[in-house]
Amino acid sequence: MSFWRFLYEMIILLAVITYAILIFADPADHPYLTEALIKRVDLGLILFFGTEYLIRLYLARDKQKFVRENWFDIIAMIPFDLLFPLARLMRVLRVVRLLKASPLLWNVLKSNQMRKIFAFLAVILLWSASAVYLLEQGNNDSFQTWGDALWWSIVTTTTVGYGDISPVTEGGRIIAAFLMISGIGLIGTFTANLANHWMTFFETPTDEESLLKMIEEELPHEDDRLQQQMKHHAMQWVHHIGELSDAEYRTLLRTLEMLRDYESRK
Repeated sequence: MSFWRFLYEMIILLAVITYAILIFADPADHPYLTEALIKRVDLGLILFFGTEYLIRLYLARDKQKFVRENWFDIIAMIPFDLLFPLARLMRVLRVVRLLKASPLLWNVLKSNQMRKIFAFLAVILLWSASAVYLLEQGNNDSFQTWGDALWWSIVTTTTVGYGDISPVTEGGRIIAAFLMISGIGLIGTFTANLANHWMTFFETPTDEESLLKMIEEELPHEDDRLQQQMKHHAMQWVHHIGELSDAEYRTLLRTLEMLRDYESRK
């Protein structure tokens, strides 16, 4: 994996975190976080999405198929929230669209194992935050809002335990003990899977890269015109196969099997 690809992934990751902070932060607590600033960021993201979309559309072999499969990208680019103040929920779609711009982050989210971990983690955090907020409300000044309870749940689950917020009721302490015990295994599993995706993405070459390398090694670098043409066409087929859909790939495999059976009977 090249340095520039690594840099691109890091920029997208920081952009996702920054934009999420901008759209969920309370402007009343941040005087510099104005609506005008968020609108400028929105326009910048729309320009980025539009440019990336046009480049991918230009490079796509089947442009109609590309448009059909990437309809979500078009919706995320429409500035509904800039035209209609009540449509600010559209900004959440741009967070998702930013995630799609990163192959690493998007593959992590699409992983079946990671989705199970995220789902279990979300259920645990939402349940514990709601339960401890109801139990501590009126008995503990540290839990002023549900957001305080959610922050405490995250800190306790990750076993960080800053100590700035802690439950005083028996029920709250039982929930805290449950989060501490379950968090040890859950966070360990989460970080291990995340590290595995990270190492696989940045250190393991793709199947297409491996095939191209094999072709380069098997076909000699000679000036012979026929050899050069064979290598060129083989590389073109590798790129073409990499762009096939699952259905088209299965059809190709069945066709090759039929040809092999026919040759074996001759």
